[in-house]
Amino acid sequence: MAKLEGLAGLPLRKLEALRARIRILRFSKRSIIYEGSSEGVVYVVLSGIARLTCLGRNRQRSLLEVLGPGDVIEIPSLLPDIHHSLRCEAFTNCQIGLISPSKLVEGVIGIPFREFNEALSLTVGRWWRLLERHSNFLDQTIRERIAIALLDLGHKLGVRDDRGIMINLRLSGQDIADLVDCSRPRASECLKQLVAEGVVIREHRRIIIDPTKIQASLRS
Repeated sequence: MAKLEGLAGLPLRKLEALRARIRILRFSKRSIIYEGSSEGVVYVVLSGIARLTCLGRNRQRSLLEVLGPGDVIEIPSLLPDIHHSLRCEAFTNCQIGLISPSKLVEGVIGIPFREFNEALSLTVGRWWRLLERHSNFLDQTIRERIAIALLDLGHKLGVRDDRGIMINLRLSGQDIADLVDCSRPRASECLKQLVAEGVVIREHRRIIIDPTKIQASLRS
Protein backbone atom coordinates (compact mmCIF):
# COMPACT_ATOMS: atom_id res chain seq x y z
CA MET A 1 0.00 0.00 0.00
CA ALA A 2 2.92 2.35 0.67
CA LYS A 3 3.61 2.36 -3.09
CA LEU A 4 0.15 3.74 -3.91
CA GLU A 5 0.34 7.47 -4.56
CA GLY A 6 -2.87 8.31 -2.72
CA LEU A 7 -1.72 6.52 0.45
CA ALA A 8 1.99 7.33 0.32
CA GLY A 9 1.64 10.11 2.89
CA LEU A 10 0.41 7.79 5.64
CA PRO A 11 2.99 6.62 8.19
CA LEU A 12 3.79 2.91 8.25
CA ARG A 13 1.79 2.21 11.43
CA LYS A 14 -1.35 3.69 9.88
CA LEU A 15 -0.84 1.72 6.66
CA GLU A 16 -0.53 -1.45 8.73
CA ALA A 17 -3.71 -0.53 10.62
CA LEU A 18 -5.52 0.00 7.31
CA ARG A 19 -4.23 -3.28 5.87
CA ALA A 20 -5.43 -5.19 8.94
CA ARG A 21 -8.97 -3.80 8.68
CA ILE A 22 -9.55 -3.77 4.93
CA ARG A 23 -11.50 -6.36 2.94
CA ILE A 24 -10.48 -6.88 -0.69
CA LEU A 25 -12.90 -7.50 -3.56
CA ARG A 26 -12.24 -7.84 -7.29
CA PHE A 27 -14.40 -6.21 -9.95
CA SER A 28 -14.31 -7.12 -13.61
CA LYS A 29 -14.11 -4.53 -16.39
CA ARG A 30 -17.34 -2.52 -16.86
CA SER A 31 -18.93 -3.81 -13.63
CA ILE A 32 -20.48 -1.38 -11.14
CA ILE A 33 -18.52 -0.95 -7.92
CA TYR A 34 -21.29 1.05 -6.27
CA GLU A 35 -24.25 3.20 -7.25
CA GLY A 36 -26.25 5.61 -5.13
CA SER A 37 -26.05 5.28 -1.37
CA SER A 38 -23.69 2.56 -0.24
CA GLU A 39 -24.03 0.29 2.76
CA GLY A 40 -21.75 2.40 4.94
CA VAL A 41 -18.50 1.47 3.21
CA VAL A 42 -15.46 3.45 2.12
CA TYR A 43 -13.69 2.15 -0.99
CA VAL A 44 -9.96 2.24 -1.71
CA VAL A 45 -8.70 1.55 -5.24
CA LEU A 46 -5.78 -0.89 -4.90
CA SER A 47 -5.27 -1.64 -8.59
CA GLY A 48 -6.94 -0.83 -11.89
CA ILE A 49 -8.81 2.20 -13.21
CA ALA A 50 -12.39 3.22 -12.35
CA ARG A 51 -14.58 6.16 -13.28
CA LEU A 52 -16.86 8.25 -11.09
CA THR A 53 -19.98 9.74 -12.68
CA CYS A 54 -23.01 11.66 -11.46
CA LEU A 55 -26.55 11.87 -12.76
CA GLY A 56 -27.53 15.36 -13.94
CA ARG A 57 -30.95 16.94 -14.21
CA ASN A 58 -31.16 15.80 -17.85
CA ARG A 59 -30.81 12.19 -16.58
CA GLN A 60 -27.47 11.91 -18.39
CA ARG A 61 -24.30 10.89 -16.57
CA SER A 62 -21.36 13.28 -16.44
CA LEU A 63 -17.79 12.21 -15.78
CA LEU A 64 -16.50 13.60 -12.47
CA GLU A 65 -13.17 11.83 -12.10
CA VAL A 66 -11.04 8.95 -13.28
CA LEU A 67 -9.88 6.94 -10.26
CA GLY A 68 -6.60 5.09 -9.91
CA PRO A 69 -4.57 3.13 -7.34
CA GLY A 70 -4.55 4.80 -3.93
CA ASP A 71 -7.73 6.84 -4.45
CA VAL A 72 -10.24 6.71 -1.60
CA ILE A 73 -13.81 6.96 -2.82
CA GLU A 74 -17.39 7.01 -1.48
CA ILE A 75 -16.65 9.86 0.94
CA PRO A 76 -20.45 10.33 1.43
CA SER A 77 -20.31 7.19 3.61
CA LEU A 78 -18.72 9.45 6.21
CA LEU A 79 -21.79 11.70 6.01
CA PRO A 80 -24.75 9.35 6.65
CA ASP A 81 -27.43 11.98 6.01
CA ILE A 82 -26.14 12.80 2.52
CA HIS A 83 -27.92 11.30 -0.48
CA HIS A 84 -26.33 11.35 -3.92
CA SER A 85 -26.53 9.95 -7.43
CA LEU A 86 -22.92 8.91 -7.88
CA ARG A 87 -21.89 5.76 -9.69
CA CYS A 88 -18.46 4.17 -9.64
CA GLU A 89 -17.68 1.73 -12.47
CA ALA A 90 -14.64 -0.41 -13.19
CA PHE A 91 -13.01 0.81 -16.42
CA THR A 92 -10.45 -2.01 -16.21
CA ASN A 93 -10.33 -5.02 -13.92
CA CYS A 94 -10.04 -3.55 -10.43
CA GLN A 95 -9.01 -4.64 -6.99
CA ILE A 96 -10.90 -2.63 -4.37
CA GLY A 97 -10.40 -2.50 -0.62
CA LEU A 98 -13.52 -2.00 1.52
CA ILE A 99 -13.51 -0.63 5.06
CA SER A 100 -16.26 0.70 7.30
CA PRO A 101 -16.16 4.42 8.10
CA SER A 102 -15.81 3.76 11.84
CA LYS A 103 -12.87 1.38 11.35
CA LEU A 104 -11.20 3.89 9.03
CA VAL A 105 -11.63 6.84 11.39
CA GLU A 106 -11.06 5.14 14.73
CA GLY A 107 -8.54 2.49 13.68
CA VAL A 108 -6.51 4.42 11.13
CA ILE A 109 -7.04 8.14 11.81
CA GLY A 110 -7.25 7.52 15.55
CA ILE A 111 -10.18 9.64 16.77
CA PRO A 112 -13.75 8.73 17.85
CA PHE A 113 -15.99 8.37 14.81
CA ARG A 114 -18.85 10.38 16.38
CA GLU A 115 -16.61 13.40 16.94
CA PHE A 116 -15.15 13.08 13.44
CA ASN A 117 -18.61 12.83 11.90
CA GLU A 118 -19.86 15.92 13.74
CA ALA A 119 -16.86 17.95 12.57
CA LEU A 120 -17.25 16.68 9.01
CA SER A 121 -20.97 17.51 8.93
CA LEU A 122 -20.26 21.07 10.10
CA THR A 123 -17.55 21.65 7.49
CA VAL A 124 -17.63 19.32 4.49
CA GLY A 125 -21.36 18.57 4.68
CA ARG A 126 -22.45 22.02 3.49
CA TRP A 127 -19.97 22.01 0.64
CA TRP A 128 -20.97 18.50 -0.41
CA ARG A 129 -24.59 19.62 -0.72
CA LEU A 130 -23.42 22.59 -2.76
CA LEU A 131 -21.43 20.27 -5.03
CA GLU A 132 -24.44 17.97 -5.40
CA ARG A 133 -26.65 20.88 -6.48
CA HIS A 134 -23.98 22.11 -8.90
CA SER A 135 -23.61 18.65 -10.46
CA ASN A 136 -27.25 18.78 -11.53
CA PHE A 137 -26.33 21.62 -13.90
CA LEU A 138 -23.32 19.95 -15.46
CA ASP A 139 -23.59 19.81 -19.22
CA GLN A 140 -20.23 18.54 -20.44
CA THR A 141 -19.45 18.20 -24.10
CA ILE A 142 -17.76 15.00 -25.25
CA ARG A 143 -14.59 16.99 -25.88
CA GLU A 144 -14.64 18.24 -22.26
CA ARG A 145 -15.25 14.73 -20.93
CA ILE A 146 -12.26 13.42 -22.89
CA ALA A 147 -10.06 16.31 -21.71
CA ILE A 148 -11.03 15.70 -18.05
CA ALA A 149 -10.44 11.96 -18.41
CA LEU A 150 -7.00 12.45 -19.98
CA LEU A 151 -6.01 14.92 -17.24
CA ASP A 152 -6.98 12.43 -14.54
CA LEU A 153 -5.20 9.55 -16.26
CA GLY A 154 -2.11 11.69 -16.71
CA HIS A 155 -2.11 12.58 -13.03
CA LYS A 156 -2.58 9.00 -11.84
CA LEU A 157 -0.67 7.01 -14.47
CA GLY A 158 1.48 9.64 -16.17
CA VAL A 159 5.18 9.39 -16.94
CA ARG A 160 7.15 12.56 -17.65
CA ASP A 161 8.08 12.92 -21.33
CA ASP A 162 9.99 15.65 -23.19
CA ARG A 163 6.73 16.54 -24.90
CA GLY A 164 4.53 16.46 -21.79
CA ILE A 165 2.98 13.63 -19.76
CA MET A 166 2.72 10.17 -21.31
CA ILE A 167 -0.25 8.15 -20.06
CA ASN A 168 1.11 4.74 -19.14
CA LEU A 169 -1.90 2.87 -20.46
CA ARG A 170 -2.63 1.66 -23.98
CA LEU A 171 -5.91 3.25 -25.02
CA SER A 172 -7.84 2.44 -28.17
CA GLY A 173 -10.49 4.72 -29.63
CA GLN A 174 -13.13 2.41 -28.20
CA ASP A 175 -11.50 2.54 -24.75
CA ILE A 176 -11.75 6.33 -24.73
CA ALA A 177 -15.36 6.18 -25.94
CA ASP A 178 -16.21 3.73 -23.14
CA LEU A 179 -14.46 5.89 -20.57
CA VAL A 180 -16.52 9.00 -21.39
CA ASP A 181 -19.71 7.15 -22.39
CA CYS A 182 -20.05 8.09 -26.05
CA SER A 183 -19.79 6.48 -29.49
CA ARG A 184 -16.39 5.62 -30.93
CA PRO A 185 -16.78 7.97 -33.95
CA ARG A 186 -17.60 10.92 -31.68
CA ALA A 187 -14.66 10.13 -29.40
CA SER A 188 -12.30 9.85 -32.38
CA GLU A 189 -13.55 13.15 -33.81
CA CYS A 190 -12.99 15.00 -30.52
CA LEU A 191 -9.60 13.39 -29.98
CA LYS A 192 -8.52 14.49 -33.47
CA GLN A 193 -9.58 18.03 -32.54
CA LEU A 194 -7.41 17.93 -29.39
CA VAL A 195 -4.48 16.63 -31.46
CA ALA A 196 -4.97 19.43 -34.01
CA GLU A 197 -4.95 21.98 -31.19
CA GLY A 198 -1.60 20.64 -30.00
CA VAL A 199 -2.76 19.60 -26.53
CA VAL A 200 -2.59 15.86 -27.24
CA ILE A 201 -0.08 13.71 -29.14
CA ARG A 202 -0.98 10.18 -30.25
CA GLU A 203 1.60 7.46 -30.86
CA HIS A 204 -0.34 4.35 -31.78
CA ARG A 205 -2.19 3.60 -28.52
CA ARG A 206 0.04 5.82 -26.40
CA ILE A 207 -1.23 9.30 -25.58
CA ILE A 208 0.92 12.25 -24.50
CA ILE A 209 -0.82 15.28 -23.02
CA ASP A 210 0.12 18.85 -22.18
CA PRO A 211 -1.77 19.41 -18.89
CA THR A 212 -1.37 23.20 -18.98
CA LYS A 213 -2.87 23.45 -22.47
CA ILE A 214 -5.72 21.07 -21.58
CA GLN A 215 -6.62 23.09 -18.48
CA ALA A 216 -6.52 26.28 -20.52
CA SER A 217 -8.81 24.74 -23.14
CA LEU A 218 -11.30 23.73 -20.45
CA ARG A 219 -11.38 27.29 -19.10
CA SER A 220 -11.91 28.86 -22.52
